Amino acid sequence: MDREEAPQGAQLISRAAEVLRAIPRGAPDGRRLRDIAASTGLTEPTVRRILLALIHEQFVVQDADSKFYRLGPLAFELGLASGFHARVVELCRPHLRTLTSDTGDTSFLALRTGTETVCLDRADGLQPINAKVAEIGERLLLGVGTGGVALLAAMQDAEIEEILATTAYAQSPVPPDEIRERIARTRASGFADIADKPIAGVRGIGLVVPTVRGLPTLALSIVATHDRLNADHLARILPILRMTAERVGAALDLP
Repeated sequence: MDREEAPQGAQLISRAAEVLRAIPRGAPDGRRLRDIAASTGLTEPTVRRILLALIHEQFVVQDADSKFYRLGPLAFELGLASGFHARVVELCRPHLRTLTSDTGDTSFLALRTGTETVCLDRADGLQPINAKVAEIGERLLLGVGTGGVALLAAMQDAEIEEILATTAYAQSPVPPDEIRERIARTRASGFADIADKPIAGVRGIGLVVPTVRGLPTLALSIVATHDRLNADHLARILPILRMTAERVGAALDLP
């Protein structure tokens, strides 16, 4: 490959990666072509060509009835082959289960990947939440979910602004200005606390998993209904969440 071809090839790979990231973004059952195009900022014909190539390589599949696109078997196989996420989940799962047992609430482990978080694991509490909350493998833009707010708040302002300026945030269910407000509240209180967006009637609190040095990449969160997560319940479970985050950090021995 000569020098002139290299940038074009790199651009194609970058666009394909952006399409792959957009498919599971907030939609575990898949997404429509126009939604993927809107999330990536690419035209629908361009996205269609990329999707056809990814389908051919089994990175993506298309549902015959709904026409929705979702990640295919090869994407799953490559994820298993990496082993990293599986090891993190293995080490964190006992702590996540204990967190849910001690609080009675549904808890989540999220990992930052670029401008998004991916739900690595969850433990369902005894108290029902009559709303769709994050499934394992589901992706959200940083600042939309509770864990993502906690992770953003730990970053430098310049990096935050660079993230919020990306194309994906033009379609964010939570506008960038509101995300900035969430970050300010998180820094003031020491923990992320969001309600109603993106899920009406639901409140979540979150903390990053501490590291010895460098930016945190993992976050723990608890989600419950407004009625349950009142001031008294918050005062009881926040210390438990904080202690769990510290224990997870120690278990992973994060640098």
